[in-house]
Amino acid sequence: MTKQVKHLLVLTTSPELVVAQKIANEVVIKRLGACVQVISGVKSFFWWDKDINMSEEFLLIIKTTAKCYSDLQNYIKDVHPYEVPEIIAFTITDGSKEYLSWINENTE
Repeated sequence: MTKQVKHLLVLTTSPELVVAQKIANEVVIKRLGACVQVISGVKSFFWWDKDINMSEEFLLIIKTTAKCYSDLQNYIKDVHPYEVPEIIAFTITDGSKEYLSWINENTE
């Protein structure tokens, strides 16, 4: 029997601190994520418009549930300034019972 996915760690980036903070704040207010961490000093190297680019960004780490993921993804796409924002979800396969319960309680 496979374990049902319940909890996710979602990554996205932002070009500016004010944008990252707005997304983080609204994600928590809307209960799309229980916690968002904003990390500065990220340098991303990537292909865009047939050229290699480098950008300094802010990384957002969002703790959420699988149930909230679709709404979270839609919210990020709606407010993000990038044409193709990074939205990547990782399954949380294990964690403390108390912390995972806390995620559940704060995303309902």
